[in-house]
Amino acid sequence: MLQNKTSYSCYNLNMKKILLYCSILALTMFCPAVNANEMTDDYLDIATSYAVSGNYASSMDYLDKILSLEPDNKEVAELKTLLRQLQSGNTPSPIATSDTKLFQAQSALKTGNKTSAMQLISQSAAGGGYWQNMFAGHFFRKEKQYQRALQYYQAALNATTQSSAPLLYIGICYFEMKNYNEAYPILTQFIAYNQQESYAYAMRARVATELGRYNDAETDVVTAIALEDTIEYRYLEGLILFKRGNYKKAQTSLEKIASQIQTSDVYKFLGLSYYATGDLNNALINLDKAIILSDDDVELKTKYNEVKAKLTTKTQNGG
Repeated sequence: MLQNKTSYSCYNLNMKKILLYCSILALTMFCPAVNANEMTDDYLDIATSYAVSGNYASSMDYLDKILSLEPDNKEVAELKTLLRQLQSGNTPSPIATSDTKLFQAQSALKTGNKTSAMQLISQSAAGGGYWQNMFAGHFFRKEKQYQRALQYYQAALNATTQSSAPLLYIGICYFEMKNYNEAYPILTQFIAYNQQESYAYAMRARVATELGRYNDAETDVVTAIALEDTIEYRYLEGLILFKRGNYKKAQTSLEKIASQIQTSDVYKFLGLSYYATGDLNNALINLDKAIILSDDDVELKTKYNEVKAKLTTKTQNGG
């Protein structure tokens, strides 16, 4: 399956730059030498995978991560400029442009012929290698045809000993299928090769939460935050704290997030955490905000009415 981590050091930043240039511009030859470090190596691997599937926005995010670590990296800055030029929704993936069947598949999608597109993408993957199978995996995962996506991600994994990226997507597929017992060891395997990838720890934290392994989940989300402190990870931390019954800490975490973003879920779990500690006033305030931002959440309204009734009774009793 995969070689040891030492083998991956050979698949260095310079080679990944070549692959990313090829996926963007269909060029194959020259790429300046760049000194790699482990974190930028991981980020560029994922940026390359996103770019090759046409997901330029996500690829751009990972190039930004590299530039936050290496602001003077002119080569990555050039890649970001190239990606920006391709972010239009009408721009096809370069791998599709250079692969006849994928090009035909994208043309079929534009005319609404999804059945034909699926057949062409499958044919391309059957006769192709790593990138064609990754493209197919991304396509079928987006279509929620997870078994087919898994088939193509596995084929991509088998097609190379120099990229562990398919493991991440296999793990994500299993997570989206709610097959958490399969997702956890796959993500653990990916992390063994990519120990600085914050998203993988956050993903495994989500899986561990669904499995009720809250200690493991909290450890992973803390690691993710240490690697990259984002609102998304902070929200996940608050959610994990809530689910493991640490309501006071959940309140502290979610209050910080609510001061930066306002979403129904943040206010929902903030309100529920206050409710769990008996703070009915703050529970009602936050659940009310959650309802305003939600899409007619019946369960949320039921909980709001429950809290409101208890608060009314408490007030009437002089509490």
